[in-house]
Amino acid sequence: MKKILFIITMCFIFGSCTKDLGTLSSISTKEIKINQNYELALKQQSYTASSLEDCINLALKAVPNSIFLKNVKVSSKGTKISIIGDVWALSKKQPEKNTDLNLDKYKKPKGQSSMSIVNDKAKFKEGMKVTWSHPKAGEGVGVISKIYGNMASIDKVVGIDGKSGKPVRLPLSVLKAVK
Repeated sequence: MKKILFIITMCFIFGSCTKDLGTLSSISTKEIKINQNYELALKQQSYTASSLEDCINLALKAVPNSIFLKNVKVSSKGTKISIIGDVWALSKKQPEKNTDLNLDKYKKPKGQSSMSIVNDKAKFKEGMKVTWSHPKAGEGVGVISKIYGNMASIDKVVGIDGKSGKPVRLPLSVLKAVK
């Protein structure tokens, strides 16, 4: 009976030497380029070495063109470190271009140049009577009191219904001169 208890105790002691150190969503010792396309090369592979960095290097050397590991579980047993994770490598396919994505939000629509803004500014002057149709400000008639770049402050505002309104500030591109 004493031998059985001794053996069970020794099994618990040796079994408890393994420690789960945690999980990592992604890890690498190489430079990851965002504009590259990656694909899963190996799923849930195990590697053991004397340090975490050596484990990662072993995993990355296992697959040509591998860059990083994802879903990595790290554990230690004595002086050895073990990792289990997915190895990701560079894809041979070119990444798809998103034609709907417009990165230059300040790009002018076709046919409009920076000269049109200069021309708009030249044809409007302070004290000039103008009309407009704008989604937020609605429609109305008023007199330009001040011009700031391509924006105009308009006073003496009269709405379509003939009632006077509050002063507005509108872009020159929506204004039309009243003759």
